[in-house]
Formats: sequence, structure tokens, C-alpha cells
Amino acid sequence: MMTSVLRTLLSSPARRSYSSQAGLNVAALDRWINTEKSLTISDTLRTEHLSNLYITLPTRDGTARPPDMPVEGAPLGYGHHLVFFHPRNPERSLRADGSDADFCPPEPWTRRMWAGGRMEWKRPLRIGEKANAVSTISQIDKKGFEKDSPLVFVRQKIEYKREGSEDICVEEERSHVYLVAPGNKRRVREVKDLPRPDFAFEFTPSPTTLFRFSALTFNGHYIHLDKEYAQKSEGYRERLVHGPLTALMLLESAAFHNQDAAFKLFDYRAVNPIPVNRAIRLCGARQTDTIQVWAEDAETKVRRREPLSAVFLFSSYHNLLLLSAFSPPQTTAAMAPKPVSTASKAPVSTASKAPAKSETAKSARKTASKSKSRGEDGGEKKKRRKARKETYSTYIYKVLKQVHPDTGISNKGMAILNSFVNDIFERIATEAAKLATYSKKSTISSREIQTSVRLVLPGELAKHAISEGTKSVTKFSSSQ
Repeated sequence: MMTSVLRTLLSSPARRSYSSQAGLNVAALDRWINTEKSLTISDTLRTEHLSNLYITLPTRDGTARPPDMPVEGAPLGYGHHLVFFHPRNPERSLRADGSDADFCPPEPWTRRMWAGGRMEWKRPLRIGEKANAVSTISQIDKKGFEKDSPLVFVRQKIEYKREGSEDICVEEERSHVYLVAPGNKRRVREVKDLPRPDFAFEFTPSPTTLFRFSALTFNGHYIHLDKEYAQKSEGYRERLVHGPLTALMLLESAAFHNQDAAFKLFDYRAVNPIPVNRAIRLCGARQTDTIQVWAEDAETKVRRREPLSAVFLFSSYHNLLLLSAFSPPQTTAAMAPKPVSTASKAPVSTASKAPAKSETAKSARKTASKSKSRGEDGGEKKKRRKARKETYSTYIYKVLKQVHPDTGISNKGMAILNSFVNDIFERIATEAAKLATYSKKSTISSREIQTSVRLVLPGELAKHAISEGTKSVTKFSSSQ
């Protein structure tokens, strides 16, 4: 679809000035392709820089919900690495359109468009840490040369690692397409057969939004900043929203509406540009283990991107059960099962027995009656029954019955829920141990536990867990 869109963009006869192979300087292009290219950039994931990003994003600036503040040591948000690790080139080294020349083919391929990308999260980058980004060119394709529509597609691979570690935390691919022809009038392509959205987030990118994001990413490309350049040199009616900003906002929207989900993979492709001062609707449709997300024009409902996939580590349904089991409402505390009474009871007359007040009391009377009967008739000594100890399995089952009284659960389903609970505990303990180590403490106190709960659990759930779950917490050895 991208090829057909670009072919439409190059339909004007004005591009014929580069129709000859000599005019294209193919030899220089081939030399550039055969030259090994790599770039390593170090950066510190500073809270101050992230604060500027948060106030720029409508999902975090306090409009849609209380404003967020970056916490040092917390995992970096999905896609937030995009505002770090940028080239630091002097202005004289930039191209005529204000963009960086790194990984760009030689002239006349001077017009750059963001074609898409891919992000995979393997380990968390953490706020406040120093990290390295190693960029290489993984693939270069020449297309349309035989049809007099010369395009150069450049795919860049970036590996993000914590300083001093060889483990990859985030692996990213970015695809750009470079064109030689001047800009012409564009035709919007509609993407069909998208599912009905389960959620949507709407916002209008303004010139201030574009300016701030350009500053955050150290991006001087005129197409985002200069209206006259966008119109006369690129053929657009207005300045364009950054491709990375649209991708980041799609991730933000998915995380905003699915706060209990963890993303693993994000794969996307650009189809149409998004102009400034135009309302955008960021939509998402949930599936079994993925979410399809796309951006569309909020006024004309023209799809601006193809479906993107963000793969969950867990499905939202299982996470819902996990969160309910981990933090039940206080009003249901009285519903906890009580141990069966082991005290001796007087004989109970079944002839004049009053109606039972509860199933628990009825069960206790039956047990006492059977025990006495065995003692009188068989002469056997009455055995003491141990009080049943409540496990996570019984606790989860109890909460499930409270939430969905008509729904059962299989043994396999119970095992999965148990593993989820254990995983949450392990993550909280791991985060707390890191915080204690960072503070040079030999033990984990309730303060580290509370901070870890805030990092691992979302919103209101974290508040409840802190108020209830940390009451009995004292200390836990950080050596684990």
C-alpha cells in the first residue's frame, strides 16, 4: 500500500528532471549503500526531560486524568525512548530541509518520509539510568527505478542497552523512504476493513505540540515547523505531525485504556500524513492477545494508518481477575470463609430444629451431629478436625465467586491465576530490592514496598494495596 501511495504522490511531470540514470547519480547511491554505517549514542533518561514530554502528551498533561510525574527508578514508558538518543549535529551539518544527514542517501534523494517501524520490549529501561543506543542499517531497497519513480527505502535497527550491560532492553526498527521529486498535490488513501473500535482517544495536535515535540527530539525538520515550506516545497496544505509522535500517541492511548496490560511488540506502518490543527481519533480494538490501533481523522473518519499490533503479555480478562483477587473491596471482608469449629457441641434435636441462619452454621451442626452419632454407636473416639487454612487458590476462588457468582473455574484456570499472583509478588519484591540497593540499604522497608507497589500496580489498585497490603509488612532481606 505504501508503494501505491507514493506512486500517486509522484504523478506530476515535474519529476522528469531526474528521469535519466546520470541525473540520479546512481553510482554515488551504490557507493553509499555499500558503505558500512553505524552510530552509538549515549543518553541519561532524565526525569526533567520526561517531565517536558509528559506535559506535551495529552494523555499525561492533566487534562484527561491527574498529571503524571516521572519517578526515578521506574520503568520507562512505552515509546518514551523516542525523545532520547538523538543525533547532536551542528546546524551547518543539517540538510536543506533541516533534518539530520545521518543514514540519509546522497542527493538528489533529499525528501524524507517516515514509513513505519517496529518496537519490541525485552527488559525495562529505567528512569534516571544511563543507556546506549546502537544504530545500524539493516536493509536498503531501491524501488521504482525501472518505472522512472526512484525511491530509496532505508531500514534502521536500533538496540537500546543499559550502560555496562550487553542485554538488549528495547529493540527498534525505523523505516524511512527518500524521494527525489518536488512535492505535489496529495490524495488521501482510505484504509478499509478496520474493526469496530473498543476505545478511542481524541486530541488536536497544535503548532505548539509540534514545536515541543521537535524540541524534545532535537528535530529541526521544517515540515513540522514551517508552514510556507510545507506548502511550497512539500506540496502540503499545512505542517505535518511527526510520525514518531503519532506512533507514541497510539501507544499512549492503548496504555491509557488498558492500564493492566503489558506490551511486548508494536509494529506499524504509515499510510497517510496527519496535518496540524486537525482533530485525530486514536482507536483500538481488543482481540485475544493483541490490540489493533489506528489513527483516523476525527472529522471525516479517514483512516490515517493501517492497523497496528501491540502484543500483550497477558490478556485483559485474566488481568482483571488477577487484580480483583489481589485487591478485593473492603466491603467483602466479612465474606471470608471461617474455619470449621472443633469444639464439642451438645446434641442437636432434629425434630424441633429451627431454620438454619446460614449454610456455615448448618454445616457445623451436621458435623457435630455425625461426630456424636459415631461416638455413641460405634464407640470410636471423636477426631479433631483441623481448621482449613486459606490458600491463594481458595482466596482467588472466593473473590471470583463474589464478582461472578454464577461462573466456575477449572483447575487449570486456577493454576494460571496462582501463577499471576506469584508473578506480581515477585515483581514487587524485585523492584523493592532494586530500590533498597539503590539507596544502599541492607534490608527492604515498608517504604520500598509501597514505592514498588506504585510502580507495579496501576492507580486506585495501588492505593488500596498500599493501605491494606502493607499493614503487616515489616522488613524483607534485599539479598534475595
